[in-house]
Amino acid sequence: MPTGTEEERREKDRVMDIELEKAAQPPLAIMEKAAEVIELCDVFAEKGSRLAVSDAGVGVILCKSALQGAALNVFINTKMMKDREIAEALNQQADALLLNATVRADEVYGKVYQQVRG
Repeated sequence: MPTGTEEERREKDRVMDIELEKAAQPPLAIMEKAAEVIELCDVFAEKGSRLAVSDAGVGVILCKSALQGAALNVFINTKMMKDREIAEALNQQADALLLNATVRADEVYGKVYQQVRG
């Protein structure tokens, strides 16, 4: 987009913020789904076959990795946004998902670890 005038620069910033906000949505959705699957892995570890409990642990590791990677993608988009209010709202959403689901992933992994090592 042209940036020769102040008006053109403002319009470019406005459009970029819209597109950056849109770009943050898919990784946020991945984070939400990863958090859901972490909970399912916990159920599987509790109620699933003892012969496959390690699969629940592997699933949790993969979900935690997906969660962390998706968070980085949210943060790279919000970092470039001029509208800091929207950017911070997205960052807070990602931070909350990251914190809560990472803690849960570690708890589930710890349970699985105890089952296979204990």
